[in-house]
Amino acid sequence: MLSDAQQFDRPATESPDLVVEGGATAGSDILRTLTVPGDKSISHRGLMAALLPGAPEVVTLRNANLGQAVRALIPAMRALGLGVDVTPEEITVRQAHSPVPQPVRPHATVASWPRGVPYLETGGSSAAARLLVGLLAGAGTPAVVDGDEVLRHRPMDWLVEPLVQLGAEIDYLGEPGRLPVLVRRPVDRPGSVELKVGSAQARSGVLMAAVAAHLPVELHHRVRSRDHSERMLAAFGAKLIEAPDRTVYDGGDYTVPGLLDIPADPSLAAYPVAAHLLHDDNGELHIPDVCLNPTRLGFFDVLRRAGADITYADHYVTAGGEPSGTIVVRGGLADVGAIRVDEPAVLHSLIDEVPLLAAVATRLPGVSWIGCAEELRFKETDRLATTQRMLAAFGAQVEARDDGLLVTGGIPLASCTAPSFEDHRIAMAAATLATCLPGRTTVSGGACHRTSFPDFVDVQRAVGVRVFEGSKK
Repeated sequence: MLSDAQQFDRPATESPDLVVEGGATAGSDILRTLTVPGDKSISHRGLMAALLPGAPEVVTLRNANLGQAVRALIPAMRALGLGVDVTPEEITVRQAHSPVPQPVRPHATVASWPRGVPYLETGGSSAAARLLVGLLAGAGTPAVVDGDEVLRHRPMDWLVEPLVQLGAEIDYLGEPGRLPVLVRRPVDRPGSVELKVGSAQARSGVLMAAVAAHLPVELHHRVRSRDHSERMLAAFGAKLIEAPDRTVYDGGDYTVPGLLDIPADPSLAAYPVAAHLLHDDNGELHIPDVCLNPTRLGFFDVLRRAGADITYADHYVTAGGEPSGTIVVRGGLADVGAIRVDEPAVLHSLIDEVPLLAAVATRLPGVSWIGCAEELRFKETDRLATTQRMLAAFGAQVEARDDGLLVTGGIPLASCTAPSFEDHRIAMAAATLATCLPGRTTVSGGACHRTSFPDFVDVQRAVGVRVFEGSKK
């Protein structure tokens, strides 16, 4: 984990600023319908499906998320010998192409890098790295998996230890428990493993390894976090038995289809929903074809319980097993009270939206609490600390505790220059909060939103927000 100094003093990289002209938006009392990009988590898993043994010659992901976190997998896939083509509408993966070697990035503690194995660079995407490690350990493909300097500080032992229990040989090439790692030998022992954390990435990585190896496994987990891997693999025909605290795979067959449709991302839908609520007008907002998986709806459900008028309509289930439909939002925050998150399952259902939920909570009466959030210390930044610092720039009263955020609402806020810490979730939360505050707010490095939401500016403008990217000063 990075120290406080490293977290807060990381130099701005290449991202331009975001500039928001806050205050009243044009066109209240109207119906707006807008779309958001495909789900990032499901897009990651769809690309992993193309790497499973027995996948068809061509796998197409329609409406895939095209943010930098998903694109981080593409060079790694090419280095493994797959062809990957990207258009605005889809990603197509083709088998049996010549590997495209990636340049090896040296590590201070590695005297000599392994030769003769692919080097897979995943940038800052923890999902790309963890899912790759799991799939390689299942498919029996030796490779080095690495990431950028921030990702090299994020924990990988949550995933590696259970894989080793199942027989994999995985070496840390730098700091123990961190990237880069060398996957040497595959999982080969059926068994039962206990996961230390509720991270869906850790659970998915182990499950992907077992499915790739046709290895019976029983995974015990502390909390039911997002279950996209289970739904996708079950839709492929893999036989899974699921309970609140465990997932069992029997080692049997499955069939990867040639076409996967990706529903829209509820974590991205949260930003225009929040912008609509913060303006407190009488308009109505519809966002169709959104993934309505219950493990992803915590942001909306917590606000619904507090009094927000948010409903779900037009329900259907995708071929990949994902419940989907339309999110409908009416009115604003006038009748919404303080929020409280006290259960791990609820926290995991909104884990990516914690900075945004805290931003909304600054505009609610009373004291709100977002707890069970220790894992946020290990995201792209320490998101408890960086959320507190970002909201404090607006004048908000927020206390970062060991496991959560205590937000005192109703305090007057003002436009400002807000830090993003080059963290896409912090940047988008700051820009969304700024929409309801008169004056100009500059979110430093805010264009890092491209990591997960390349269309953030366009979508927020569709809600009536006046936002644009500015030049770095």
